[in-house]
Amino acid sequence: MANKKNRTVGDIVEYKFYSLLGRLCRLALSIFTRRKLPADKPLSDVSLVLFSGRKSAKMVKAVLLSIYYRWEKIPTVILVSDGTPNETLQAVMQFWPFPFEVKSWEDCAAFHRQKGRHSIVEFARINVYARKLLTVLAEAEIRPVLYCDTDVLWFAEPRLPDPASGNGFIMRISRDNMHCYHPPALRYLNRLDLMEKPAINCGIVYLSGSAYDNYPGFEELLQFMKIFDEPFAEQTTFALLADRLGDTWSEEEIIVSTEDIHWPLIPRYPFSGTQSARHHVATKHSWFWRDILLIVLFKRKKHYRPTAA
Repeated sequence: MANKKNRTVGDIVEYKFYSLLGRLCRLALSIFTRRKLPADKPLSDVSLVLFSGRKSAKMVKAVLLSIYYRWEKIPTVILVSDGTPNETLQAVMQFWPFPFEVKSWEDCAAFHRQKGRHSIVEFARINVYARKLLTVLAEAEIRPVLYCDTDVLWFAEPRLPDPASGNGFIMRISRDNMHCYHPPALRYLNRLDLMEKPAINCGIVYLSGSAYDNYPGFEELLQFMKIFDEPFAEQTTFALLADRLGDTWSEEEIIVSTEDIHWPLIPRYPFSGTQSARHHVATKHSWFWRDILLIVLFKRKKHYRPTAA
């Protein structure tokens, strides 16, 4: 979309049209998914972490519907609130017949405080995006976890690495189509080299183990990062962590695109058999709802066959 300061009448009309299209798809989705899902699928040993507030609560159902229709087995869901009352998220999960847990980010903060990690808690109090970082790092020390944003839809089970053994740490993260980092932090840390490497996006992250035990100086890094309340400060932290300890899914596996923001109306990728998910960074008000409607209406058409981890 054009910069808001330079938007023309045509840009505004175009945006309104696709937003309306998204609302219509969302309305149609609500008609087709009024009932509680049947508990007719086996459970997996994967734990899925979602982080949500009041605004994104409706999208949680869409994410889980995509998993129900496209994954062979159902993960245990850990739904973490950004400060929204847990009861609001409990109500959202009434349609879901499989194991789940609803907790607050403060519960995860308590985990870090017990270990004397005050910088990450202070970072999360200042920066709402850092609450995701705090949550995922805490949960990964308890069990291997797959995290995804609420604007991610799944077309197949993702390719996951083996969990960490002993005191190790395993990380896999999604790619981005641009470097969305916090430049002042990179300049201060003398890490502008990250701008020359493949861009990462923390919309989908797999973690197993303790980052603190495997990243020397991680606490000192967070003591610096906690001064930033701007967006992408937490994504910059994820990028630094992944650069040292992680790897990535390919751009073919996890789609992050803005090229099709207006076209085509009916995409191929949900049924291609090669993509496992799409992160709707720029199309959450339109194509997100179209894609989940397609998934619900047409169910599974092809089986995704992941390559070796």
